[in-house]
Amino acid sequence: MKKFIILILMISPLLSKAQYGTDVITSDQETKYIYLGSLPESNSGNLHKLRVDVLGGAWESYSMGETTYYIANRGELKITQGSTGDNVGRFTLHAYHNASNGLDFYLITNNYAAMAVKSCMLGGNSTQLITNTVSVTPPIGVNEITPLAITPLINTTYQNNIGIGTMNIDPNFKLSVNGAIRAKEIKVETGWADYVFDDDYKLPSLSQVQEFIKKNHHLPEVPSAADVKTDGINLGEMNALLLKKLEELTLYLIEQKKEIALQNAHIARLEGTILLKSKARKRK
Repeated sequence: MKKFIILILMISPLLSKAQYGTDVITSDQETKYIYLGSLPESNSGNLHKLRVDVLGGAWESYSMGETTYYIANRGELKITQGSTGDNVGRFTLHAYHNASNGLDFYLITNNYAAMAVKSCMLGGNSTQLITNTVSVTPPIGVNEITPLAITPLINTTYQNNIGIGTMNIDPNFKLSVNGAIRAKEIKVETGWADYVFDDDYKLPSLSQVQEFIKKNHHLPEVPSAADVKTDGINLGEMNALLLKKLEELTLYLIEQKKEIALQNAHIARLEGTILLKSKARKRK
């Protein structure tokens, strides 16, 4: 048992190294071409799939994440990309038509890239690791596919921000989503607008609101359509703002009810006066 443990400890550095086939380091503006593998031409029997893993990407210490590409071309070329952690975009994926009507795939690096690459292919029998060769010259006798469509999956940054369906993760938000979100429930923790009912709250007059609407074509404090189109809305803040407007509307209705009650009382007094005068004239 001890001998087995010692053997595992001896070969573990080799096993960890084998996880990535090729280290790629470049200096300022240096370009390198890393061969990732080839897929046969698209046909009904094409079962091949290519997976590419890239560790890191740049010299910076925060460029420590891993990017994975999943590639297949049965019927049509499909490429998806996912990443964890963070890696600065010092490399790009490229695809070329080769002389055998198949596809060759390369990573192209630039500007202080520092990464390790591995790729493997499912060829219908067993998954085989690809020997990733590195060259400083572009591939010969191939025709590049441009633009190359890559569909982003789930991506994360070292700041714990997540992007779904997008590589453009906003650093100001924990979640960036390119598409609709469907959920059973969403809970937003934010401030509320009950201060509108405080005695010292200054409720704008309806004439002031009317003047603002004529000038700006939206309610006071509510963002305009142009602002929403550019910046979107904060769901929690907007709900609180809509509640505020509803509470202000409630106060307007309460005031209107008071005014109507006073008017009705005044009308009742006038009607009573008219009735008394009418009766007096009849007596005469």
